[in-house]
Amino acid sequence: MKGKCKLAWLFAATSLGCVMTMQVSLAPAEEKQSLLTLEEAVRRAVSWHPSVEEALDRLRQSTELINEARAGYYPRVRGGLEAGYDSERDGWQPTLNLSGSQMVYDFGKVDSAVNSATEGARASQAEVLGAVDELIRETAQALIEVQRYQQLRRSAQEQLAGVLEISELVKQRTDTGASTRSDEFQAAARVETAQGNQLEIEAQLARWESNLFHLIGATGKMAISPEVPAWLAKTCDGTEPDWAQVPALMEADARRKEALAKLEGSKAEALPTLSLEAGTAVNMAEAFSEEPEFNVGLNFSGNLYDGGAAASRKNAAAHALEAADAARDRVHFEIMHNLTEARQQTHGMSRLLSSLAVRDDLMRETRDLYRRQYVELGTRSLLDLLNAESELHQARFDKTNLIHDLRRLDVDCLFYSGRARQSFALQDTVVRGVALAR
Repeated sequence: MKGKCKLAWLFAATSLGCVMTMQVSLAPAEEKQSLLTLEEAVRRAVSWHPSVEEALDRLRQSTELINEARAGYYPRVRGGLEAGYDSERDGWQPTLNLSGSQMVYDFGKVDSAVNSATEGARASQAEVLGAVDELIRETAQALIEVQRYQQLRRSAQEQLAGVLEISELVKQRTDTGASTRSDEFQAAARVETAQGNQLEIEAQLARWESNLFHLIGATGKMAISPEVPAWLAKTCDGTEPDWAQVPALMEADARRKEALAKLEGSKAEALPTLSLEAGTAVNMAEAFSEEPEFNVGLNFSGNLYDGGAAASRKNAAAHALEAADAARDRVHFEIMHNLTEARQQTHGMSRLLSSLAVRDDLMRETRDLYRRQYVELGTRSLLDLLNAESELHQARFDKTNLIHDLRRLDVDCLFYSGRARQSFALQDTVVRGVALAR
């Protein structure tokens, strides 16, 4: 199966040479889960989302076009009833006409049509895989955003608690005359800012939760795991993409072969077709009084002149092939560009994350030192204390954002490398009648 076909049909008439290997249903998981993990969210999205069904319907459509093209190999029978005035018999004479033909040799016309339809179906197969990979990326990034804003909400709550503590401290000192009223106002303003920041984070969290639940088809709130699989952090390593599993490149290859088949078909159209034909005409008024006439013979026919249509089709097919070659090069370039860019960003952010961890420890120690100096020694102003508190939590916000930005880049690397389905264990599962096979 490996390397022979990318999708295995459950339908008998596909004619793509693919064989069903297993039948594992991707049924949606139970709603009652303690924590929704990244893997489970992806599987739930793939099992039901309409974008996958849309791609599957296009695949079914393209498969029927193969059967339509193959019909050219089989006999054709035509029939009709003709009514006309016969001057010899002085009346209207209905005539039944029957004819049949069987193509004997056509210089590859039907072969080219079948090859073109087959490659079109393979392109549709690649579109299905592309829809699955895109849904994996979209769902994974939505869950990562939920994780981001859940962590930011915790940091915002800690920030609000910290400035409220400072505000209460300033109020007590103001009541005893150790601080001025302006200090109390300044602390209250920082409390309002922290509250506004928390409300903004809550709004973003609700937005991303709604987006995620829509993607996975959830009907109510679900608890989200704050963790991601350990293998996700390794997806941006310097390995080459699995080009045989990159849907965009698979589609580009299929489109090129489709264009090549159409070019061969346009060349064959300029040549004649040899067929075996038979026909009869039966006068219905004399059907039982006369033996019907019939004829059988070989027919060698073709267009002598069609106004240049055949030449134009040939030129169009040649340009389509050139465009398909350019499209394949473009897809290859874009994938490598996007993958390289994601890897470079990952390397830079990983180094920055290490420095942020050190910054968090330093800012916490600075905040605690400033608070002692403000309360016990009076050598620090309230502004120093508030700024230290703000910088501490800003460092935590930055660290959280950086961690989740890295996770999003890891998902991008997974998408561009063609390993998304394999990593989420979707390669050998059946989605609505189609196996996502290796």
